[in-house]
Amino acid sequence: MRINGFHQISAFYSIVFSQEYDFKPQHISLYMFLLNQNNRNNWVEWFKCPIDLGMTGSCIGSKKTYYACLDDLQNWGLLNYEKGENMWKSPKISLVVLKSTSTYTSTIPQSEPLPIPLPEPLPTPIYKPITSNLQPKTNTIEERKLKFANDLESLANKYPKRIITDFLNYWSEPNIAKTKMRKELQKTWDLERRLDNWAKRDNEFNKNQTTHSGPLAFSSKTINK
Repeated sequence: MRINGFHQISAFYSIVFSQEYDFKPQHISLYMFLLNQNNRNNWVEWFKCPIDLGMTGSCIGSKKTYYACLDDLQNWGLLNYEKGENMWKSPKISLVVLKSTSTYTSTIPQSEPLPIPLPEPLPTPIYKPITSNLQPKTNTIEERKLKFANDLESLANKYPKRIITDFLNYWSEPNIAKTKMRKELQKTWDLERRLDNWAKRDNEFNKNQTTHSGPLAFSSKTINK
């Protein structure tokens, strides 16, 4: 009979959890690797698995442990194997089809008949959904930028218009994907505090510009030096 991989794994772990046999991690990893190899070989009854491949795939570092695990799995009725001519030849493996894991054509309908329609619709759910996929997304970056500008407008009486405009242009700059503004990429954001610091730095910058805006005086002595 042909193996059904999903049901074979389910049945295998049912045996593991039954604690009928003394399963170790290397038993489970080896069986799962062999099951995968059988799948790659299109679920043939017998397939070859090189020793080095089996040891690598199951994370077993000793040939003695590898063959001991094969013996245990065979004694527990999970597989059959035939050794090669020597310890270096590829053994032949045959996985035993576990109970209720083979695929077959069933004469029993796989679906139940449809239930009788309800005479009345179900009541409205108690909890209101947080979001609705039926509502279109309207909170675009342009709308958020407009809201940002309106928030700044409420502070226009405290700062010069030039500062408000520069602040808006800088912090509303979009990212490359045009999905977020610069201000939305900050971990923290307090509008009034940010604007106050912006205005202070602007005043300091203007003072420095005024201090150094006078003409530089050069003399012949300075140039000769």
